[in-house]
Order: sequence, then C-alpha cells, then structure tokens
Amino acid sequence: MDDLFTCTCPCCGGSLKFEASLQKIKCEYCDTEYEVSDLKELNDPSNKIEENTNWESNTEEFTSEDAFNVYSCNTCGGEVMCDENTTSTICPYCGNPVLFKERLSGGLKPKFVIPFKLEKDAAKENLGNYFKGKILLPNDFKKLNEVKEITSLYVPYWIFDADVNGLVTYSGTKVRTWSDSNYRYKETKYYRIVRKGDVSFEHLPVDASKKMDDKMMESIEPFDFKGAKEYNNAYIVGYAADKYDVSKEETFKRANQRIKEGTIDIFTTTVHGYDTLNVDDATISYNSNQASYALYPVWTLNTQYKEKNFQFAMNAQTGKIVGNLPISIIKATLWFIFSFLIIGGIVFGILFAITSGSEYRIMLSILFGLIIGLASAFGINAALRRQMKPVRFQHGASNYVLRDTLKISNAKDIYLYKKVSKTKIERSNK
Repeated sequence: MDDLFTCTCPCCGGSLKFEASLQKIKCEYCDTEYEVSDLKELNDPSNKIEENTNWESNTEEFTSEDAFNVYSCNTCGGEVMCDENTTSTICPYCGNPVLFKERLSGGLKPKFVIPFKLEKDAAKENLGNYFKGKILLPNDFKKLNEVKEITSLYVPYWIFDADVNGLVTYSGTKVRTWSDSNYRYKETKYYRIVRKGDVSFEHLPVDASKKMDDKMMESIEPFDFKGAKEYNNAYIVGYAADKYDVSKEETFKRANQRIKEGTIDIFTTTVHGYDTLNVDDATISYNSNQASYALYPVWTLNTQYKEKNFQFAMNAQTGKIVGNLPISIIKATLWFIFSFLIIGGIVFGILFAITSGSEYRIMLSILFGLIIGLASAFGINAALRRQMKPVRFQHGASNYVLRDTLKISNAKDIYLYKKVSKTKIERSNK
C-alpha cells in the first residue's frame, strides 16, 4: 500500500532507528550509521510547511470517528493496526519502523521536532530514582510495583510565540507599627499600583493530543527549544508518533491563560516595598503572535500496584519524570502526630521558659503550643502529600519569557488613604 512507508537500511534492508545517544540513524542489523541529512528520501520533497502567523486562522479539523485503521507492512505483509492519529509506529511482526506518508504531508507536517535524547534504560532508571525521598510512599510499593508497559512517543504540540502588551492593576498596603508607654499603634497605608508595558513569550507548548493527559504533559515541562530541529521524517524512525487531533483554535484558551498569568508574574517583579499585594485586574493584547506545530519526545511508563494502575511520563529530552503516587495512611498519620508533638512541644517549652510561672501564663503557653503545633503539622502533612501528587497544570509561562523583552512603559504607585489603630498595653499588677 502506497500510504505505508517502511524505513529500511539502504545497505542491508534491516530496520532503521534514530539513536538518541548518537543523534544519528542506525541500522539495527549491520550497525551502519547515517546522518539525518543523508536520508532525505524519508521525506517527500513535495511537502511544504505553511507557517501560520495568525492565531485566528482556520486549521484543518479531523472528524473521523474510526477507532483503528489496518495497513499491510511493505516488508513482511503483516497487518499494522493503528488509530487515525498515528504517524509512525513499528511493525509487530518484523520489527521494522513504518511511517504513514499521507499523515506527514501538507498541513499535517510538523514544523519542528525535538529528537529523543534519552532511551528506555534512562526511563527505567529515572522512575526508580523518582520513588526515592517520597516519605509517604507505602513500604512495599517499590517491591510490588510492576512495570507493565514502557512506550516512546512523539507527542504533538502547538507552540506559541507572542509579543504582548499588558496592563495590570494591584492593591497594596504598607504597614508600620510603634508603641508608647500606654498603647501599641498600627498604621496601614493603602495604594493602587499600575504597571503597563510589553513582554515577549516564545515556544510556549500546549498539548495537541486527546490521548495524552494535559496535566501530565504540562508537568514534564519545560522542554529546551534550543534542541529543536527543523522537522525531518528521519527523526521519528523507530518511535511511535501521533499527529495532532486538537486543533490550534482549541488550544487558544489555554495558551492565552498561561500567557496572561505569565504577564502578571513578570510585571509583579517590578513592584517593590509593599507588605501585601493583590492583583485587582489584568488585561493583555497581542502586538504579534504565531503558532507552530511541533513534535516533542516523551516516554510513558504504566505500572501496577495492588491491582491499581499508575502512569508516569518522562521528558525524553531533559529526563524530568512525574506521576502521582499512592499515599500510606499510616505514614501520613504518624508524620502528623510526630510533627505536632515536636513543634508544639518546642513552642510550649520556649514560651514556658520566658514567662513567669503563673497558672495563667502556663495555660497560655499550652494553648499557643497546641495552635502552632497543629498548624505546623497540617502544613507539613499538606507539603508531603503534594510531593506525592505533583501532576497538575502549570501556572503562568515563566519558562517561556524571552530574555530582556520586559519593557514597562507606565508605572504608577498611587497613595489612597491610611488607617491607624491602637491597642492599650495591659500592665500586670505585682
């Protein structure tokens, strides 16, 4: 079938694969190595990449409801089964990598690809290292957790570049305290803060595959775009690869949200000297923007523990790995009690030591020890639980701010009014 293209070695006809460690194409049989540029025949030279510079332009949408398509392998004749979004896979019978040419042409052809740098062994090793230091992990998890499947995949992304004009308004306070012989005073000054200016973002990725968990894909960020290459079919030889099934327009909302949050974050770095600061309003507009289609390398690892499935993903460029882990209720409870007793006891001991031995002050020391101990125990427990559940959407876009592009054109710190309160100093009668 013409639509299925099998990638074989020009020397021996053996299976080819892009070797991450070499950054070259290598034959798995005769060990012949090829530069990516040497295998231009893997590309259809008639394919053209049309750069999209307007986020509002129309993009082809895929409406096929077919779950799987079946093709015949050109090498062995075996049936290759895949869904409608697969662009690269491996024949399950002869092991040869195959590309689906019609899915790599025209508007479907990516503009960029970040090649795999880390292979399966690194994924396994990083998964083992990921379990280390997780205090609330059940003791038998490492022993009983069984890896069921490890898959390499080029995940489709839309990557966004934007020059942004932003306006952010804040409310802030400055607090001053002092005392005299009778009263303690607290002065609070209220301000309205305005920051207006320009900033640029580049290569902000948004997952374009419905099969991949969006939170998981954002959790393995950032990818280093310095390692990106102009797309060439040779880079995906020997790896599974999907085409996008989330259109560019469908990712606008997420891209805009992260860029807005990123604009607020970087503008906030120019606001100084306030004791409290809250964002009241923020608006952004684009001076210019564009979106490009790219493939990024990911390892997915599926494991099973006590009949429950756990999924992990590793950035195959940087090695960052994430995945939610089970929590031992016994360990969580013991750590809560331990934290409460240690911190509460320390607070009580300090307060008891610096106060006189009156019954009232002893009770006050106990009360503060209980309050601070409980608050600390809850805080420590929450931090330990967050360590076990790191898969979440990323805030903002700080990793994608183009260096030295922040230009504040209007900065105002407007004083509004102040409030002064006073509290009478209680004197003990001896």
